Amino acid sequence: MKIHITAIVFMVIASTAVSADDRQPLSYTYIDAEYAIDSAIEIYGNSSDSDNAFAIGGSWQISRRFVLWGRYNSASYDLPNFGEHLNLDLGTIGAMYRIPIREGESSPLDFLVGLSLEYQSTDILTELGGDNFSDPGMGFGGGFKAGIAKHFDVTAFLHYADYGVFSEGYRNYLDGLSFELGAELFLTRRFSLTAVYRTGEIDYVYLPGMERPEEVEVDRDEVGVGVRFNFR
Repeated sequence: MKIHITAIVFMVIASTAVSADDRQPLSYTYIDAEYAIDSAIEIYGNSSDSDNAFAIGGSWQISRRFVLWGRYNSASYDLPNFGEHLNLDLGTIGAMYRIPIREGESSPLDFLVGLSLEYQSTDILTELGGDNFSDPGMGFGGGFKAGIAKHFDVTAFLHYADYGVFSEGYRNYLDGLSFELGAELFLTRRFSLTAVYRTGEIDYVYLPGMERPEEVEVDRDEVGVGVRFNFR
């Protein structure tokens, strides 16, 4: 996989620009939109880029300990070695349990663990034909959120999704593991800029329409930037 440093550079610049005094509390109630400035997948060693990857999402802290959240991510990739393209839509909605590790206004740190309902839709068009299949699944994950400067938060989250057997007749197994590193820079109390780096893989036992009817590992790397509105 390619290693991107855009999100890391963003975090370093922001952390040196602000102090740690009187920082904003960690925010879990917001809506946001994100555009991928770089999104790529790799299949059988061949890399393909997307020019229209985006995500929308939100989070709502319903109590001191519990947070509801959801996200929809969409991207379309050209596949020159297989014919045409692959469209990938991923949706998730779930709940997280918040465990404060370090509280206070200077440098708060939370551990988060959660369960989610997942949805995936894969649309493939190749020289051999086209197929579309979609299925629900289950997911779980955990990670950290920390305030490291006055107007600057970072997150690190590991997520696993299992879609089981396809419902449309394909007796196939599909799962995915991803890691996300994010940063949030507050411009005001309500508005912030975000940057995120995601990396992971989606493992298909068989992709209909592909040339090789065997297990297909789709590696995915993405760097996104976005805007967020926080409800305080």
